[in-house]
Order: sequence, then C-alpha cells, then structure tokens
Amino acid sequence: MLSDKPGVRNLVELCAAKGIRHVIISPGSRNAPLNISFNEHGAFECISVPDERCAAFVALGIGQHTGQPAIVCCTSGSAALNFAPAIVEAYYQRIPMLILTADRPPEWIDQGEGQSMRQSGVYANYIKKDYDLPLETQDQDNLAMINRIVNEAIHLTTSDIPGPVHINIPFREPLYGRKDWSDIPLPKSIDYPTPVFHLPEGEQKKLANAWWSSQKKIVLCGLLPSSDELENSLANLVDENTVVLSEITSNLHHPSFLTGIDRLIHLIDKKEFCPDILVTIGHSFISKKLKLWLRDFRPKSHWHIGLETVAQDTFQSLTQHLRTTPEYLFDTLVKHKGEQSNKSGFHFNKKWSDLALKINQQQAEYISNAPWSDLKIFDWMLSRLPSNIELHLGNSSPVRYADLFPRKRGCVYRSNRGVSGIDGCNSTALGAAKVSDKTVMLITGDISFFYDSNAFWNVALPANLKIVVINNQGGGIFRMIPGPGTTAQLDHFFETTHSFSAEGICNTFGVNYYSAKAEKINENTWEAFLGEQTNGQPAVLEIFTPRTTNDIVFKKFYAALSTRP
Repeated sequence: MLSDKPGVRNLVELCAAKGIRHVIISPGSRNAPLNISFNEHGAFECISVPDERCAAFVALGIGQHTGQPAIVCCTSGSAALNFAPAIVEAYYQRIPMLILTADRPPEWIDQGEGQSMRQSGVYANYIKKDYDLPLETQDQDNLAMINRIVNEAIHLTTSDIPGPVHINIPFREPLYGRKDWSDIPLPKSIDYPTPVFHLPEGEQKKLANAWWSSQKKIVLCGLLPSSDELENSLANLVDENTVVLSEITSNLHHPSFLTGIDRLIHLIDKKEFCPDILVTIGHSFISKKLKLWLRDFRPKSHWHIGLETVAQDTFQSLTQHLRTTPEYLFDTLVKHKGEQSNKSGFHFNKKWSDLALKINQQQAEYISNAPWSDLKIFDWMLSRLPSNIELHLGNSSPVRYADLFPRKRGCVYRSNRGVSGIDGCNSTALGAAKVSDKTVMLITGDISFFYDSNAFWNVALPANLKIVVINNQGGGIFRMIPGPGTTAQLDHFFETTHSFSAEGICNTFGVNYYSAKAEKINENTWEAFLGEQTNGQPAVLEIFTPRTTNDIVFKKFYAALSTRP
C-alpha cells in the first residue's frame, strides 16, 4: 500500500512509469508519505542516506553513470539547504536529478512552526525549473495540475541539456496513513518526443567550405559523457590540418587525439599554434593555461556545437553556436568534403603531434628520476589501472595530475567539474558504484576525503568502490598556484595542514584500509586493494606523500619541459 494522499500516489506512479528507479531518502517525518510510497511501490531501489549533502551527491553519481535522473528526497526545513552543493554541481555539470522536498503547509511558513522556512524557489539560481505542488486534495482539478507538473518535471530533467528539477511538496498531518489504490486508474503519463536539430543544406555546405579551406583547425573537447559514436565521428574528421585536443573528462581518447593540454600549451608558440577555426564541444574546461592562451590569441572563428539554448563563451571568441549534436555536424562536414585537399603542404596536425611526442619523452625521463611525490604516485598508479573501470577524480589536484598522463582505453573518467568544489567526491563515486557492475575507483586528496567522510554513513556500502587517498597533509594545490605562498597564512588558512589519517574513518564505518607510508608502494598492497573483498565492503588505500616536496617536484617538472624541442 502507498500513502493515502492521492497527489503522492500519482507522483510515485508517474515516476515509475517514466523509468525512474533510484530514490535516495534522507530520514525525517514530514517526508513520510513519500518515504512510505517509494519503499512500498516495488519499482524503486530506495537508499537511506542520513546526511542530506551526501545524499544529493549519491544521486548525482547515479545520474552521471546512468544518464537518468535519480530522486533525492528530504524532510522540511534546513535539510533542503544541504542538498544545494550537489544540485549546483548537477546544474553546471548537466546531470539529471529530481529533487523532492517535503514542506509545511504554506500558512505556517514564517509563523514560528518547527522545521519550517521559505522553501519555494530555494534553488532558484541553479535549477532548470522548480514547482510547488498544491496541498493534498481530492479535487480533480488539483490532481490534474499535480499530474501535469510531475510529467513536465521528469521530462525536463533529461530534455535538451539535462539538469536538476525541484518539486516542493507541502503536507498536512497526519502523515503516515496508507491506502490500497489498486482499483483506481493510473495517472496519465505524457510523452515528449525528442526534437531533432538539423542544419539546412545551404548552411551545411557553407560550414563545410569554411572548414575544408582552412589550414589551422582545432577541435577542443571538454566535459562529456562517454560516447563511441562521437569518438568515431570525430576521428573521421582528423586530417593533416585538424588537431583534436581532448581533456580527460571528455572521455574521447582516440589515438589520433592529443592529451595533456597543459603540457602542450606550456611550450607552444602561442601565436603560431593558434587555430583559424576553433570548434568546442562539451563544457567546463579544466586547463587554465588553455583559457588564458585562447583569450589572448583568439581564433578568427569559434564554433560551439551543443543543444543548449545559450552557449558559454569561455574563450571570448564565439562566432557561431550550432545548435545540433557534435556527431551530426562532424558527419556533415565529412560528407561535404568532396575533392578538396591540402595543396599547400602545410601540416598543422604534424606540428602538434611532433611536439606531443617530444614532451612525452621528456616527461617519462623526468618522472623516472623524480623523488617520491604526488606526481610520481600518479604515474605509478595510472599505468597500473585495471581495464574497464570507472575512474572518478577529485578536485583540485587529482584531476589535473591525471590529465598529464595517457588514458586507459575502456576506462570512463569522471570528475565534478561543474563547479569544481571538493565536497561530495566520496558520495558521488559511491552513488556510481551503487548502480555499476564495474569497479568504481576514486582518486582524491586528503582534505576532500575528510570533508565528505559521512558518505560512508550508509548501511549498504558497495564492495566495488575503491578509493585512493593521496595524503599530503593539506591542500597541496595552494603550494602550486601563485599567491598563497607569498602570505603568512599559507599553512593554516590556505593549505590547512594537519596530521590526520583516513584509517580511523575506515575503522568507524567498517571499510577495508590499506596504506603506503614508505617511499614506494608495494605491488602486493595494490593488488590486495583492487582485489575481491571477503567482507563485501569497499576499500581505501591511503598513500602518504611529503607535504613540502610535491610543489617543488611539480614546478621542476614544467621546468624540465621548458626547453622547446
């Protein structure tokens, strides 16, 4: 039996009809009608996560992995505010999510009632849309309104550009009544066909003529879900005058694409290597060097390809927003190539590829002689990653370190680079592991790990979750970026140095714990960490590196690349 509130019954039935299967519930009383109905319906996997901030990041991880919205549900009051960090990350990372917040009746807001606040529109700045349902009622007009809102809200989570949608639901007491609805017709499910965005034939030819007549073209790939179709379409476009620069979170790792963008830009002649046509796909670019370069040396034409209504102008050079899919545009350009060829003998791709080859050689030589450090550990770990895993990378240092190294074919790379905060890294990876049949590995820093330690306050931790904690006793990124090191506040207010270990947290929550404290990591420890766990729990490997050495090794690494090949 479901809740005896008809609006809740209709909401839950529509979620089931639309294919939503995962519901993250934070305990409370005001959300009891939702809690009861989702748990007793039978179509949903309900996961209890007491900490609302963690709960919303678990839903984010599920949405990342499945491409479908997970529901996150809480009681009234400040509980809803704790969802906010994950909601803003989902909004800027374009991850579907449906947020259900229980509320007090509207006449009691601002009247001193417990666990009450102004919840209507509480996420207004970072939500695709928000709704307030009417109080539960038997009135057919109000029920029709509830049905329309829920249909529309679920559709909006995945339409065009995916993202979070909020439904605020006021409830009167009693909250715990139940009813058998089997003899009542199901609510109407509304279909929303996916629109197709195609370009007119004349526009296709115009773009193709511009593309194939240009000698210097770069396709720049930002944050994207994994797609073999997109990778193949883009690979077909590569020729002697076309360079594909791929960040690690693009999940585009064809051998003809160039990676490690920061290393390349460190050495290029900024003007000579600037493209005439820049094409961007995806969003949320990691490399600051990239942004500064393309803002200082702007291409003549910048095409952004994407279904979003308004394109971001990250490099301040946007000339065209092509509102279609990248696969469609790349296939269109190849189709219209015709007999055009490179008659000048100029090879833009070779200039970049030769530079990349030299840098790879210099990097390998430097790291082979580098001391025990974060850089050395990333080289060691990433070369030993199992195939076919889902790798999550924490902010701020881990994702930047990982982007320096070759990609593992078959691996999916994820990082919360929408807003790029350190909160929620553990919970996001845990959410993905809940719904994945692969190993899900998170490489994170010590501060990020401690910050989100409540992720493990969960009765059913997934055994396929593996977490590597790089413990350099503080926020090491602040020793690398210019500025903090010039102040007296570096240690305690920027880097926030500490002497803590992850071992106590692992013991508290029953998580398998391994460590590497000497100036090497044991192969047997690595294999045991990755292997099957007899107690069905996740595993943490904590690797300790020297706090005051990492920045020196990192800066010397770039100095070793400073002689242009």
